[in-house]
Amino acid sequence: MGDGPALARCFSTAWRAARPDAPADWLDLDETSLEAALASLLAAARATWTDVRIEPDVFIPYLAARIDTDVPLIRALSHRACADLYLACACARGDATAIATFDRTLLRDVTAALSRIDLGSTTLEDLRDRIRHRILVGEGGVLPRIAEYAGRGDLRGWVRVVAVREALGLLRKQKREERAHLELAQIDPASGDPELARIERLYHEEFQSAFREALASLSPRERNLLRQHYQQGLGIDELGVLYDIHRATAARWLARARERLASGTRQRMRERLQVERGELDNILRLIQSRLEITLRSQG
Repeated sequence: MGDGPALARCFSTAWRAARPDAPADWLDLDETSLEAALASLLAAARATWTDVRIEPDVFIPYLAARIDTDVPLIRALSHRACADLYLACACARGDATAIATFDRTLLRDVTAALSRIDLGSTTLEDLRDRIRHRILVGEGGVLPRIAEYAGRGDLRGWVRVVAVREALGLLRKQKREERAHLELAQIDPASGDPELARIERLYHEEFQSAFREALASLSPRERNLLRQHYQQGLGIDELGVLYDIHRATAARWLARARERLASGTRQRMRERLQVERGELDNILRLIQSRLEITLRSQG
């Protein structure tokens, strides 16, 4: 779609589709004036975010769906932070360049906002990454939070407000989430294998302790990767977008985190138990078979 007269028609069509019950005369505006206003704000948005490029037939409907009818149209457009809305639109669509721009220009505001909050035992890096995920990555068919930004104020201020609200909500669940990370969920004895079931009952506490210590020894990023993959259901492609890395790199990071958790648990079990080699082999086999179940059952 070019930046010619079609901008006004694109806006009108999208606006009517988004608000079928709105007063029709609100759009009674000279098409040339609307075209000029849209072309101007589009040019300003592109000048603000020079590395970000989305087509007018994507951005103009996105803008139209977020314009209210409480003031005349041209004034409503002038009251919107359209350049910031342009970046938000690209981020909501998962555009890698836009997300990198967000990280470079706005993520520090998340850090600054969180630095004023009592985080308890949660690290700033952990919480910032979780909030970044909520803002930029949708889950289970739900759009990312940034899609809720309507341009009524600048994006920087909106990000700070969202960061604080999300942080307070997450911290209210702090104790429950930490338990979910660090405790072995109650699971049924090893199905179909009486020997593994016996070992699981016998060494439950040792496994729980070893698993907890191994998980705590991982880096914040490794713990986040495991939580995001096993509990939140993020695939390799989604992790790649979240961390702004290639999917192959995301797969390597996840595999390394999983292996470090498994090897750490195995090593701690060896150190704790004084058993015969055959018994130890069965214990280590149980660890391997139960590790993913334990990870998925957290949260």
